[in-house]
Amino acid sequence: MSCVQVRGKEKMSKQIRAAIFGCGGVGQCIAQDLIKSDLISGLVLADVYMKGPENVKARTKSDKIEIVKADASNPKEVAKVAKKVDILVNGTIPTFNLKIMEGCLKGGANYVDMANGDSDFGQPMFEDQEKYSQQFADAGLFVLGGMGIDPGASDVFAKRAADRMESVEYVKVRDADTGQLEGYEFATYFSPESMLGECLRDPAYYDSDGTYVPKTFNDPGFKRTPALTVSEVYNFPDPVGPTKVYRTDHEETEFVPKFIGKKIKRADFMISLDENFANYVRMLKKLGLMSYKPIKVKGVEVVPIDVVMAIMPRPDDLGGKIKGTAIVLVEVGGVMKGEKTVIRTWTHISHEKAYEISGNQATSYQTAMPVATAVEMFARGEIALKGVKSPEAVDPIKFCEYLPKKNTPVFEEIIKKK
Repeated sequence: MSCVQVRGKEKMSKQIRAAIFGCGGVGQCIAQDLIKSDLISGLVLADVYMKGPENVKARTKSDKIEIVKADASNPKEVAKVAKKVDILVNGTIPTFNLKIMEGCLKGGANYVDMANGDSDFGQPMFEDQEKYSQQFADAGLFVLGGMGIDPGASDVFAKRAADRMESVEYVKVRDADTGQLEGYEFATYFSPESMLGECLRDPAYYDSDGTYVPKTFNDPGFKRTPALTVSEVYNFPDPVGPTKVYRTDHEETEFVPKFIGKKIKRADFMISLDENFANYVRMLKKLGLMSYKPIKVKGVEVVPIDVVMAIMPRPDDLGGKIKGTAIVLVEVGGVMKGEKTVIRTWTHISHEKAYEISGNQATSYQTAMPVATAVEMFARGEIALKGVKSPEAVDPIKFCEYLPKKNTPVFEEIIKKK
């Protein structure tokens, strides 16, 4: 195995070995991109289901790929994979974050994931991950949490804008999709568990006097509104345009106020939702079918929301079936060079283009490319972190230079306010 700088006193080499644990749509996109990189000498694809890893193997025909059957809920099995690599990407759901982190500690691998959960649903939050910070630092390793498109690139976009401002008033993260999916009444373009969780939870937003930086998510600046009750029409750039978006629970609301490097007053996240989808969620919630509490049905114990998710299509089965564009935008308002200024940064890609590149839809592809970018930055020695970090710890200038090379353009608009 090649050596990397964070492993003791060994010198950085030109290549590293990486692993992806969980090969759904996002994991497959990450794998297909990294396997083409000269910085990657080997790639381990681990999952309990072999469909994803085998899809990647068949599509790339690369001899750098090793396929392993392993369970993300078992730290010992994760550790066996971690021992083979320098960095491990968690492509599973947030429920397994701490289990996979434990395996990475035992196996001696750095760790990257794309989301965290909510304690109300029995899932670890980022603050739960931060409790492991000293252990990873002592081992000379890092955890980079929430490093997808949003959270992830969205946080880096916000940091890049804020770094140029003397002061920041607010940060808005807006996510929209014009995609049309025929033949499915109830579907999500990424993990059903994550999407449903975001819609079910009363979403957090940040609202303070802007005189301090919050230290924990229990800070009074973090507030909540009832689920799916706050919306607006946001004017996205072409090719999306004005689109209705709903406030939902998302990691940026926690990350940005704590880690952006400036004291801010407000931050929130909003995403476009098909009205039928939103109504289905409301109805299923009223019927009790969105509950995580087990119930008995004819003597068999089931979790209602598991049944709902089981009848929903897998996101990696939707490639080629969606027409439209996915966009993620970050708007930062503040003062730059003594003037009130708004900086808008965004990226977009069509579902058709994403399918042409990867065989997957745009949401999976968009989420994957920031991860692949971060892995390559690590290989170049440009991410030399220790402990548990949020996406804001990544160099925003270099990150935004690399991302467009992966068919993920970075657009920017600077608006001076009178």
